[in-house]
Amino acid sequence: MIYMGDADWWDNRFDARGAKLMMHDSKLEEDMKYFPVKGNVLDAACGDGRNSIFLSKQGYVVDAIDFSKVALDRLNNFANIEGQRIRTTQVDLSDNAVFDRLDEYDLIIINHFRLDKSLFPKLSKHLKDNGVLWVNGFREIPGNNPNITVRDLIADDDFSELEKCNLESKDTYDNGEHKLVRYIWIKR
Repeated sequence: MIYMGDADWWDNRFDARGAKLMMHDSKLEEDMKYFPVKGNVLDAACGDGRNSIFLSKQGYVVDAIDFSKVALDRLNNFANIEGQRIRTTQVDLSDNAVFDRLDEYDLIIINHFRLDKSLFPKLSKHLKDNGVLWVNGFREIPGNNPNITVRDLIADDDFSELEKCNLESKDTYDNGEHKLVRYIWIKR
């Protein structure tokens, strides 16, 4: 799988980060008004867990999946330090069967990762009725990261195969020089 770099690139990137957990995504916190008050969460492409740990601290039961072993090791370490229990699993999010063994969730988040649109029907089967799918990422290539290409940009068409979900909210916004888009889907 390649997303802004291969597994080795991401492992090296996470290795190079300091021993401090990055702040959770502010858009995630802002959007909590759309989320169930409690329940099970899947953080897909979780990285080293900044959003997983934030949601766990809010009382959610979190499963976190990523393809970087280094990221998941960091997440487990940070969760331990923060007194949070998060179940982590190393997966390849480009694998057609990646979601086959997952539970059902009240909330699924995908932050700064473009899931192949052919996988959304499988993913939505793991979203409970009235569950929320939150997707956030780049809508334009930022000038400060040469690893982000057109194939990494999130667009409306990415959700064309999403089943039984209604778009609740879409927001295009800027974060510094980054041009981002966030989608919230509700399963009906």
